Amino acid sequence: MSMLANDHAFEDNVLNEQALGTLPAGAVYVNLATVSPALARTAAATLAVHGVQYLSAPVFGRADAADAAALTVLVAGDVGAIAKVDSLPAVIGRRMWNVGDEPAQANVFKILGNYLIANAIQAISEATTLAEKLGGSPEMLMEIMNDSLFPGAVYGGYGSMIAKRDYEPVGFSVELGLKDVRLALAEARDQQVPMAFGSQLENIFVDALAHGHGALDWASVAEATRRRAGVDPK
Repeated sequence: MSMLANDHAFEDNVLNEQALGTLPAGAVYVNLATVSPALARTAAATLAVHGVQYLSAPVFGRADAADAAALTVLVAGDVGAIAKVDSLPAVIGRRMWNVGDEPAQANVFKILGNYLIANAIQAISEATTLAEKLGGSPEMLMEIMNDSLFPGAVYGGYGSMIAKRDYEPVGFSVELGLKDVRLALAEARDQQVPMAFGSQLENIFVDALAHGHGALDWASVAEATRRRAGVDPK
C-alpha cells in the first residue's frame, strides 16, 4: 500500500526496476493516492508483468478522518484481489465502495469528487466575500447554511475555514487541488464533455499558487476571490 502525492511520485518510487524487483509474485498492490486514470492503467499493466495485482483505492477524507478510521475508500480492480483486502475499511475507513473491475474507474470517481469539492469551495468563497462586502457576517452565513441547506463535511469544514480565514492545519494543499482540477479537465477534454466551471477553477487555483498559497490548504483559494473583489487578502 502507498499514498504518494501524484503520478510522478508513484512512477519514481514504485514503477522503477529496483522497487518492482522487491514485490513478491502473487502480491496485491493497493494505491491509495489520487492519480490519473492513465497512470492506473500503466501501473496495472506494469505490475501484472511482475505477477502483482494492482488495485486503485483512492480515499475521501482528511488526516483526522484517517486517524479515526473514517475514510471513504473507492476501490476498483480484479474482484479476487479486492477480496484479499476486504479488511482495509476496518483499518483506515468506515466503508469501501467497489466501483468497477478496471482500476482507473476508482481514480475517475475520486477526481470527480475532488472537482465537486473545488466547485463548492469557490461557491463558498464568492458567497462569503459578498456577505462581507454587504456588511454581513461570513461566519453566521455559513453557520446558517450548515444548519439548513448544506449540512455535511464540505460546507461545514471548508465553509468554516473560509469564513474564519483560517487555512491551517493543511489537509489538502492548493497545489494538489490544482492537480486534481487539471486531471478532471483532461478527462473531460478526452470525452468531449464541456466543463465551463473547471476552466475558471484552474485560473483561480493558478492565481492562488502565484500568490504563494501553494502549500496552504486549498480552502485558501478564497483569498483569490477576495483579492479580485477589492477585499484585503490575508
